[in-house]
Amino acid sequence: MKDNNWTITIDKFYSGIAPLAFTDSLTEIGGGGHASYMKNCNVIDGRITQGLGSTDLTNGTQAGAVDQLINFIMDEAVSSDTSYAIGTSKLFKISSTTVANSGGFPHTVTDMTDGQSVAKLGAYLYYFYNKASGGDIGRYDLSSTFTDGWGSATDSALQKNLHPVDTKEDIMTFGNGRYVGTYIGNTDTLTVQKLDFGSGSEVADVLFGNNQWYLAVNSGTTGRRKGQIYLWDAGALETVLADETGVGVQEIGFLTIINGVVWVAYKDESESGFAIGYISGRQIVPMARYTGTLPTFKQKTLYRGMIMFLSSGLVWTAGAIVPELPFQLSQLADGGYTTVGGIGSPFGTPMVASTQSTSYKISKLTGFTTDSEWQSIVFPLVGGQNKGFIDEITVLTKTLGENARCDISVLADQATSTGTANQITGTGVRRHRFTSLGLGQIEDFKIKLDWANGNSTNDCLIRKIIIKGHFVEG
Repeated sequence: MKDNNWTITIDKFYSGIAPLAFTDSLTEIGGGGHASYMKNCNVIDGRITQGLGSTDLTNGTQAGAVDQLINFIMDEAVSSDTSYAIGTSKLFKISSTTVANSGGFPHTVTDMTDGQSVAKLGAYLYYFYNKASGGDIGRYDLSSTFTDGWGSATDSALQKNLHPVDTKEDIMTFGNGRYVGTYIGNTDTLTVQKLDFGSGSEVADVLFGNNQWYLAVNSGTTGRRKGQIYLWDAGALETVLADETGVGVQEIGFLTIINGVVWVAYKDESESGFAIGYISGRQIVPMARYTGTLPTFKQKTLYRGMIMFLSSGLVWTAGAIVPELPFQLSQLADGGYTTVGGIGSPFGTPMVASTQSTSYKISKLTGFTTDSEWQSIVFPLVGGQNKGFIDEITVLTKTLGENARCDISVLADQATSTGTANQITGTGVRRHRFTSLGLGQIEDFKIKLDWANGNSTNDCLIRKIIIKGHFVEG
């Protein structure tokens, strides 16, 4: 502030969602780049633009090969441009552009009612699933032979439950309800009840990293559940656990590892939404919290060095693309239809499966969506008997392409008043100045950006917003 004038600059959009936005859309806590509300916005490099759009894979709907919700998408390619996914009753073969609809795919799995996960170990693909009673593991030789009942033929004690899985060299470790199971490839030994965590327990996720297994286990059947993360010998041969980290009376959704750091998604039933944190010694260090359903082991992937996950039908990112930027939580894209299934990035570009009524699809996240909106935190302007008056807003963008557009408006006095919507647009333009804002004296304000009238090819990327005003006696 100089004399009676004030200036507020909004930039550093990489801050993501404001710390308390999950409880208050009118929060004043945070910096100029924090959002109090965000819908499908890309802020991860410090600027803000429209979030990712989506393109259905060829044969990727009910009109092609996908006639059911795909629950799990492998997060790696099995061979050049080839990976797999599993649905309600079928095993799918996918490439970076297409869902196979010939050559034995999609493969209908005998007795399968709920596909759980897929993993490659050695020369085989293993697919975990539930049946009307119990569970099973199928095996595919990656050529022509499917053995749908491979698991039950070897060891029939498979549960009807969650079956997260991870592999390390010739070892496959998987969740089996209250048990952790293993398959040792070099001895062809399947043991589906290697570890027992007791009645009322459920293995939520399994992860290999830092030369040990991380086993996420929830206990309790109703209300608040207790989460524990156990550390287990890398050889998966011992029956004694090495160590454990407790998250208390909080349910674990997934585990994932990035650059040696193990991240955890978990929720507290007494608080809306979920938290993301990382393991440090024997504790979980929380980094961000927001509303939404707790994502599961099927709903995570890696994107630009960050965690990408699904929650409440939406695609989120958590982390930072370079170490110099702070940790952020932001909502990047829509998941598609109302009910989402799995997410994976076997070829680098994220893919999301979803369904609504009798419609199904698997789509890759590309291009730009126009269903994007962003709102800043609230900036108070009251000082004693004074109120604020906005004189002008200047927006700095990239050099805009044809039909690129974003509408900017001011929400004032605890968002009870809305100013004039001005258009940020103009081919070749980078600086946009607005003085007709449609507001008088105000007590506080926040900025709203809306790309509904934008373009899905030429995005309207914003670098900085500068708001200038003065105080008036009110």
